[in-house]
Amino acid sequence: MIIEVVMDPSITASIILAGSGLTLLVAAILYYLLKSRAVRTTELYLSGEGENVISNLSPGVGSLYYGFMKRFAKNLYRVLTESVHTGSLHDWFNFIASWLGLLVLIAILILILMLTGW
Repeated sequence: MIIEVVMDPSITASIILAGSGLTLLVAAILYYLLKSRAVRTTELYLSGEGENVISNLSPGVGSLYYGFMKRFAKNLYRVLTESVHTGSLHDWFNFIASWLGLLVLIAILILILMLTGW
């Protein structure tokens, strides 16, 4: 004899939500109890050279990126800051949609070429 239990969907959802919340709470407590309290510090990476070779710290990767963008890619930087990163979601969507549309057209063209045997 098989016994079936039919539960109300809202009660089932509440039980699952409570179980998930309890699991998250237990995991967070375990994480904070078991994580290391030691502060790790690392030495400056000098590309394998001795400290006497380099007299001062070199700029970080982020600084090098923005330096490249402002010096060598001025037009791209201008487009990105004036057209895409205006703070308007509409401008961002137009930029992304145009690139995605171009990619879809290229993918369709490649698919047609593959199907025709080119």
